[in-house]
Amino acid sequence: MGQDDLDAWKRRRTLELAFELADSGRHEDFTDIAYALQFERGMATAQALIDDPEMRRVLNQRCGDAREKLQKLAPLPEPEVIEAEPLPVGEAIAEASNDHAQMPQSEDFARAPSVLRRALNFIWRSGNAGDLNSAAS
Repeated sequence: MGQDDLDAWKRRRTLELAFELADSGRHEDFTDIAYALQFERGMATAQALIDDPEMRRVLNQRCGDAREKLQKLAPLPEPEVIEAEPLPVGEAIAEASNDHAQMPQSEDFARAPSVLRRALNFIWRSGNAGDLNSAAS
């Protein structure tokens, strides 16, 4: 009987955390939440507990609503348009060179974790994660 109570508590706690993460506005969809629960919170069975079509729909809806709410509270600033002055030909070639490229800023990677999480999640679910380190035969 005690194990049943523990399992029920784990399911309830997993759902509570999933809803908190969805309502935070930091996650794009169900896959981001499953990743966060499994790898950031150490809940190895989280995906199995929330992997239900209705739960996916609810979490995706809550993620979208939370992101919309954050957008309304703090809209992104309008991009600044700067008129470029024509450069002499020699400087135009140097300007087109990639030798002095600037390092990407943190804003450039604002959505990168979601893509990375999806890719890792796909590899993890496909069961081919061990094949990445094996040599071709």
